[in-house]
Amino acid sequence: MKKQKTLNLIKDIIKPTPKQREFMRTVKENTYVLYGGAAGGGKSYILRWILVYLLINWYKHTGIKGIRVGLFCEDYPSLDDRQLSKIKLEFPDWLGTYKEKSHEFTLADVWGGGVICFRNLDNPSKYLSSEFAAIAIDELTLNNRDVFDFLRMRLRWVGIEDPKLIAGTNPGGKGHMWVKNLFIDRNIPPEMQDFANRIAFVQARVEDNPYLPKSYIQAMDTLPDKLRKAYREGDWNIFEGQVFTEFRTNEHVIEPFEIPSTWVRGRSMDWGYSKPYAIYAYAVDYDGNVYVTNEWYGCKTGTVDTGTQETAREVAQKIKHIANYYGIADPAIWQKNGHDGISIGEIFASEGIQWDKGDNDRLAGKMQVHIRLKERKLFIFSNCYHLIRTLPALTYDKNKVEDVNTKQEDHGYDSLKYYLMSRPITPSKEVTPFNDGYKYEDDESEEMTAWGV
Repeated sequence: MKKQKTLNLIKDIIKPTPKQREFMRTVKENTYVLYGGAAGGGKSYILRWILVYLLINWYKHTGIKGIRVGLFCEDYPSLDDRQLSKIKLEFPDWLGTYKEKSHEFTLADVWGGGVICFRNLDNPSKYLSSEFAAIAIDELTLNNRDVFDFLRMRLRWVGIEDPKLIAGTNPGGKGHMWVKNLFIDRNIPPEMQDFANRIAFVQARVEDNPYLPKSYIQAMDTLPDKLRKAYREGDWNIFEGQVFTEFRTNEHVIEPFEIPSTWVRGRSMDWGYSKPYAIYAYAVDYDGNVYVTNEWYGCKTGTVDTGTQETAREVAQKIKHIANYYGIADPAIWQKNGHDGISIGEIFASEGIQWDKGDNDRLAGKMQVHIRLKERKLFIFSNCYHLIRTLPALTYDKNKVEDVNTKQEDHGYDSLKYYLMSRPITPSKEVTPFNDGYKYEDDESEEMTAWGV
């Protein structure tokens, strides 16, 4: 069988939907790509087949044989259910050979002998010495951010200049917020700024898959509201237990602009030794809208709760240029401690940074954030990375069901509510924590065929 004829057969076998074709085109043009949203969009299916495409195209253009790529699931049962059981039915005999013992599919020599390694993520450290030209992760939100970062380190292959890390997933799961933050909201962490233009998201919807039976879609329509929004509509904005469901990146996060000199200015602080500090600068316009304009956060970039590596005196030196702003802080900074013999508040005061004691009423503070978000009276400059990252990720305390779970990374939120409590407002209409009327606008790209075949 001739090479071109077989390649056409691959395309005929796959029969990608228009949305899957868009995903394939997006993978060609980017390094990190997420295909995510509604259940039933054919995400797992296209992940395994696009790895076949990548291997064949790399061999076609470089002549390199034996290139290895990895397809990962969170555990072996999931790997078997979503991938291994499928390739035995879908991959034709002429394409290559599957080895049960090693869980690897090796393409026939005519296609370069590339290998798809099917692996689970029960212990990612076992791949410390592995190298892959491409990595695909099935159900990315079922993993923490550190798994993603660890696998990024394994992304390399001699002679391949454009390695890929791709994933498919639904909203929800323990990794929901970091995935949403990176791929959907594009709040790119500093360490990934070099790839900012090569991180992409393709929205999946149930309607994108014409092969789904009507009964499946009808069953999705009967799900409880939050599950329906996540799995039927692919809505990334609401997840189970989320506190600030009113938060919308495209409405509350704005690009920095020059603040008029006549606007009210302020600052706030939540301090911690074992946990990060969070300091914010604010501007308030004539209509009472609050703008969070700058951020100082004592946390190593991209990690959680690592604690400050700076002394209070060093931090005070960093914010001396806003010393004349009105400052409000956690009352706990005036407690005596054993670190310097004097309180944190006194250390800042000795550096010319005065703070007033903030109102620590947790439920009232939470309601102030709800009101400002719901009525579009709170805006966050895009440079405030950690506040944008953590505020929408907060969930409720399982024991104190009306309060935020304080075991999370809530330092930015605490700092913010101190300032809002210093300028409280009453709602112009009834405020509820949910905004169920939100829907994504359609964002259909023109249909393109897969590349190079």
